[in-house]
Amino acid sequence: MFYTTSGSHKKAKMIIDYSNIVLTVCVAALFIIILFMRSKSGVAFPLIFAAGATVNFLTGIKKFMDRAMVSGIILMIVTGVLLIMSVLCLGALQR
Repeated sequence: MFYTTSGSHKKAKMIIDYSNIVLTVCVAALFIIILFMRSKSGVAFPLIFAAGATVNFLTGIKKFMDRAMVSGIILMIVTGVLLIMSVLCLGALQR
């Protein structure tokens, strides 16, 4: 038996997908900036980790909506690790 989504779940998943596409393009642009601004690119690292955490968080929410609990929990753990790395990189910039 297949479960199809409709209504608000379908719209929420579509918004999550579009957000993931935009954030992935932002991460790719930040990566290119890091390549060209080698020594001045310190601020971009926390932004990349934060954007990656946001992508994983949104994907985790989508997995929870699909009732894939294990995948959702793993993505939330990865989100936490990326947020910690973002904070650590930001703290290293302050020194």
